[in-house]
Amino acid sequence: MKFGPIDGSPEEIRDLLKNDGLKLTDYFERPATMLQSRYVVLPAVVLGVGLVAVVSFAGSPSKNLLRLLDLLSVGGVLWLIVSVQLRFRQTAATLATALGSLLMLMIAKGILSLPEVTEILKDLWKKA
Repeated sequence: MKFGPIDGSPEEIRDLLKNDGLKLTDYFERPATMLQSRYVVLPAVVLGVGLVAVVSFAGSPSKNLLRLLDLLSVGGVLWLIVSVQLRFRQTAATLATALGSLLMLMIAKGILSLPEVTEILKDLWKKA
């Protein structure tokens, strides 16, 4: 086994490090553990429930109920974005999740229509 400039069996290398008082943990970091899948699925479910509730209660006369559903949806979006970043550590995945979930929220609220969203996505695709 070769460890940097040191060549020998694993026991020899271990003994050399132990005799010199060296600890491998002082020189190497443990890889960070990935966020469990359930912490990505759960906010996606919260977002889905929030979107369905926003669409279902869109004609409701209660402004407090609509505000609560909006907060639930936005909270689900933020939680999902953070969870995706912690799980995959990929900027592209995080941006795609953020863009997709915010566009879905805007469609559910009636701020944007589906044809407008397709035009926005076409424009973004052309710029990329």
